Order: sequence, then C-alpha cells, then structure tokens
Amino acid sequence: MSRYFELRRELHEKFAAAGIESAGVDADILIAELAGIDRCELFLRADTEVPKELERRIRSLAARRAQREPLQYLLGYAYFMDIRLDVSPEVLIPRPETERLVEWVVEQLPPGGTLLDLGTGSGAIALAAAHERSDFAVTAVDVSPEALALAMHNGEQLGLSARVRFFESDLFDALEGERFDLIAANLPYVTDEEYETLEPEVRCHEPRLALTAADAGFDLIRRAACAAPHHLKPGGQIIFELSPPQAPRLAELLAASRAWSRIAVLRDYTRRERFITAQTITPEKEK
Repeated sequence: MSRYFELRRELHEKFAAAGIESAGVDADILIAELAGIDRCELFLRADTEVPKELERRIRSLAARRAQREPLQYLLGYAYFMDIRLDVSPEVLIPRPETERLVEWVVEQLPPGGTLLDLGTGSGAIALAAAHERSDFAVTAVDVSPEALALAMHNGEQLGLSARVRFFESDLFDALEGERFDLIAANLPYVTDEEYETLEPEVRCHEPRLALTAADAGFDLIRRAACAAPHHLKPGGQIIFELSPPQAPRLAELLAASRAWSRIAVLRDYTRRERFITAQTITPEKEK
C-alpha cells in the first residue's frame, strides 16, 4: 500500500506527463474527494497508508484522468457557488466565470422576482440563484431532454423542485405568453474553428450541442436577443454570457433595436468582457 504523500506525488507526475496544467490540484482533489476528506486533512494524513480499496479506486480514475477525461465527469459532480451538481457528458461542466453572472442576477432581481434560465444545462444558474434567494420564482429551459432530466434531478437533490420549473424548449418555444423580470442566457457561442482548438477535456468529452453555434458562434445569441423583449416585463433585464470577441457585436445588435436601453458590458473575474446586460424600454420611455 502507498502512503498518501507517495500517491499524491505519483498522480501529480502522471497528470503532468499527460499535459494537464492543473496536475497537482487535480491529484489532490481526486484523492481527497474519493477519501471523503478535505484537502487540508489530506496533508495531515501525508504519512498514513491509503486503504487498499481506496487506492484501487483512486488509481482506476487516475488512469482515466490521464487520458484527459474531465475530473468532474469522473467524480460525477461539480461544485458551483455554494451547491453541488451532478454532471455527466450530457451537460457542460459549470464554469467559475458563470458564478459572476449569478451574482449579478441575485443583485438585480427585485424581491419576489421571476427569472428565466435560457439553456440551463445542469441547472447551474437556475438552481444557484434559487439557492441564494428563496423569494425567486425560477424557470429553466433546455433543448436537450438529457440535460433537462439531469437538471431536474439536481433540483430534486437540492430540495428546490417546488421553486424551479423545467421545460424542454428551443429557446422560448415552450414559453408563449410568459414574461419574466430577468432572463439569463448562457448559450452555445463557440465557433467551429475554435472548437477544434479546445482542450481534449472539452473537445472529446463535453457535448458539442452545448458549445458551438452557427454564424461564428452567434446564431443562438442573436435569436435570443431578438425574441427576448417579448418575454420580459416592462423594464425587465437580460444578461448574456458570451465570448469576449462577441461582446461588441451583441452590444451593436441591441443598440440598433428600439427595444433595449442601458446596454452595458460586464467583466469576468479575469477582467475579460464576458457579459452583456440590457434593459427593455418601458412604454413611458418610448413616448
């Protein structure tokens, strides 16, 4: 049997040799999560022998991680803000930058407000927002039935099913006549050319349907921006997550429409222009 520090060092070297930039972090997370301990305790156990069955499980998943399978798919879950979400290759792994979007949503929605999560995937945005604010009424849609089933499962696991509605829908198709205070849209925006350059973890394992879009990655964003005013209350707001190079194009599209005001760019934690926000023009402003 190996001791924890020996197994950590072995996995770190194995992952680094496979070209994984976060080799040390991934080694620590894999061992700690499977051992059911936090990473601080892992260091305290450095000179302790790893139980035989635990070591077997760690080595089995480590071999797959070295083949560039995403760590979150191997574990079966991912952390997002203050919640844990089950994930599978049917949904994208929630990204840290999207937490900034949820923070903005929580700040902007009025008490008792209604939120639409457009393209929910694992349910990350909808469920994190509902978890943060118990007064929100949340609706989440996705075109993929497999993704929607997993999002609903996550809602049940988190005890949020009573407050979050889920619909299979291509953008707004299943929401005729419904209007919301705020729409959060994290839609596919990767170009076909960019897709070929993505890391193996993404290109070979995450669902392409949730990553790429036509028209240089802009097709679904454009469609959503054009239809959204019909699904927002007067003065309602929208936030798009997108690729930084797409931000000027979306800002220009919104500005050219008579439906939007207060168009703004928000930066992510790395200071990149990751989000565009806008507010619908109220009837008073139109006069």
